[in-house]
Amino acid sequence: MSQRITIDPVTRIEGHLRVDVDVANGHVSKAWSSGQMWRGVENILIGRDPRDAWAITQRICGVCTTVHAICSVRAVENALDLEIPVNAQYIRNLIILAHAVHDHIVHFYHLSALDWVDVVSALKADPDKASALGESLSSWSGNSKHEFRKIKERLAGFVSTGQLGIFTNGYWGHPAMKLPPEVNLLAVAHYLQALEVQRHANKIVSILGAKTPHIQNVAAGGVSNPLATDSQAVLTVERLMAVREWISKLDDFVKNVYLVDVAAICAFYADWTTYG
Repeated sequence: MSQRITIDPVTRIEGHLRVDVDVANGHVSKAWSSGQMWRGVENILIGRDPRDAWAITQRICGVCTTVHAICSVRAVENALDLEIPVNAQYIRNLIILAHAVHDHIVHFYHLSALDWVDVVSALKADPDKASALGESLSSWSGNSKHEFRKIKERLAGFVSTGQLGIFTNGYWGHPAMKLPPEVNLLAVAHYLQALEVQRHANKIVSILGAKTPHIQNVAAGGVSNPLATDSQAVLTVERLMAVREWISKLDDFVKNVYLVDVAAICAFYADWTTYG
């Protein structure tokens, strides 16, 4: 006997998504997903100068902005058979890659992880054991005993008020949550640390793209970033060195925290790969 389940809206994503699934004998037999909001950007572009399209199309989203801008300007450049300068391509690539790292961090920790991580269970964890676990997995400096004790105290403060703030409406205590308390504390600590780390990626985009969200430096044929060594209005050596430093910090977090957490958490939910 098949049962129809509808989830509308799907939470922890940006936008409006509806999912309908038919479930038979505990397995999804059919599934449909549909966007529930028409933005009409195509109609807005009608009659406008195509050189302005990149600035308009990225307004389709306040999160995944740069990809729409770059895709739009590339479409115009392809139509006009334009080749952009090498330095312009470097700047575009850095913006896209910084935004991609930002999106991966935000998607995993802040949009998806709380479906798998039990925040309240972390209060049962031994911070010293959680620290030992973290240090056995990577050399990340944020895995110290002091850090985990501090995070547990912050969580206890949230829970004691009865107002969980950003952690409200979670599935805390649900039997499908499989992570041990120490892993939950580890994940919650990295969730909070990721809020700071994702800022590094945004700083890169804002320096190279003039602002974020919605970059302002793209132009058909290249970018509008003049290079100089002594002007605060353009890309200076100091700003480029700052970009390099933030790239290094992002690299450290991705290798020693993000990838490790993905592997560790997925190991507890391996059976989920057989569903559907």
